[in-house]
Amino acid sequence: MPEIVVAVTVFAFLAFPLYRSMQSVQTDTQKSINYLRAMELANEAIEYVKLLPLDQHFERNAEGFGGSILIERADSSFEAARLITGENPRYGDDLAANLQYSSQYNPAYFYRTVEVHRLSGANYAGLVCKVIVTVYWDNSAVVSNLHDLTRKTSKVTLATLVTDWTSQP
Repeated sequence: MPEIVVAVTVFAFLAFPLYRSMQSVQTDTQKSINYLRAMELANEAIEYVKLLPLDQHFERNAEGFGGSILIERADSSFEAARLITGENPRYGDDLAANLQYSSQYNPAYFYRTVEVHRLSGANYAGLVCKVIVTVYWDNSAVVSNLHDLTRKTSKVTLATLVTDWTSQP
């Protein structure tokens, strides 16, 4: 009987570190997946913004790609949002109707902001805009307010320049 107790004790001492290391690997993998998804969401917004015409509605249309990737249902649960296509008629040819984000995006509560800054200068006034896309997310927190960015634990930011050289004389 004492041999069994010793064997179980030795097994427990050996199994616990293995269990903790597997749990740590799983957590790190989930964080990496969320980072990759955030990069995809930021890049997606930049690609959509590049399709917009650089006109007087550019800022409003570009900033329309910001917001939560989830929408709240009537029963206070969340579901993945539909892809935003903006008001550009060219999206009808480029995107299928009613595309929706995967439910795998739900646990991280992704939130995307899009900022547009018009650049000024003698040579390129009105021709260049700087677009900054920031994606915020939570790796393990349960969120009650999708729009509260102060509680987000991680973020990634991408920036690009959007030009309208076709209107240059």
